[in-house]
Amino acid sequence: MNVIWPSIQIIFEQKELIEKTTETIVQGMEKLGEMPTKVANIIRFLNSKSRYELEEVGVSDRIATILEVEKVLTKRNLIDQLEERCETLELQVNKFTNRIEALM
Repeated sequence: MNVIWPSIQIIFEQKELIEKTTETIVQGMEKLGEMPTKVANIIRFLNSKSRYELEEVGVSDRIATILEVEKVLTKRNLIDQLEERCETLELQVNKFTNRIEALM
């Protein structure tokens, strides 16, 4: 039992971390909101206008603006990857927990 106890403690710590990470993922998605879906339209707009048309609406540097807008997609991709890894870890933790419960 003394050998198993540290593993059980680690599993409970991992469960807490998974819960905190899940909360962070939800907050990140809420913060991004509809921006990821709007990014494609913004990039399409920026690419469809001439330099002069963009200057009229206050865009002085098309490439810098596109790169700034694409940061939203990068954040969304990072959140998706974090969510996927969190789900994988959660499955492994649950599998281990089920095995421990079966032994007790």
